[in-house]
Amino acid sequence: MDQCTYFETHVCEAQNVLFFECSQEVCTERIMQRGQGRSDDNPEAVAKRFETFAAKNMPVIHYYEQFGKVRYVNAERDPLEVYVDTRKAMLPQIFCIIGPKASGKTTLGTKLCERTNMKMINFEEFVHSMNLADCDEETQTLALMKRLSQEVCPRVLLEDFPQSEFQAKFFIKNCVSPSRVFSLECTKDVCQERMIRLQQQGDYQASAILSKRIRIYNENSKKLMPYLQANTNLRVVNTEQNIE
Repeated sequence: MDQCTYFETHVCEAQNVLFFECSQEVCTERIMQRGQGRSDDNPEAVAKRFETFAAKNMPVIHYYEQFGKVRYVNAERDPLEVYVDTRKAMLPQIFCIIGPKASGKTTLGTKLCERTNMKMINFEEFVHSMNLADCDEETQTLALMKRLSQEVCPRVLLEDFPQSEFQAKFFIKNCVSPSRVFSLECTKDVCQERMIRLQQQGDYQASAILSKRIRIYNENSKKLMPYLQANTNLRVVNTEQNIE
């Protein structure tokens, strides 16, 4: 705990802690099989090391557990499986918020981030900033995954992602499953009323364009929503009331 306290005080706050879970029996077996190891590689010495580990290291794990920062990885499996889970564990905790244009995603997402210390990434803005608008969904999703692998914030809210069943499947299979997905429900009429009020804020879209975007969203949702319902922690939120 002394090292932990000194590091947090003089260097920086630890965002996440990786904990490789492996029983004493498995570790002892591995040590005995590795051949040319330390001179004190014997069952008695290994048992003593485990006692020291439990006394000095486990309090650190319990400390960070209070803040939800410990990422557990089962290290008793094949090395490739451990690597895959380790890679996922190093990613930030992911939340998603989806819904038609003007349903309140940005407003609600901003408030969630302010209250929960999350960082919000708008998927469409990300795609345009990376000049990926003309690329296929796989390329766009891979770019997002790379961006998330470099993120230092422990929690990220993805706005407007996933937009299709393919994106959702590809992301969950190759990256990580979102901790929660918020799906905002709002009728076309309410969305259009809100869009009219946005004329002075630079985010206005003509009624015909808005109608087209809502139609595309609804078409994609026919396959997307059942998949999210079956494979994620989906929360449907009616946002026709005053979000403020």
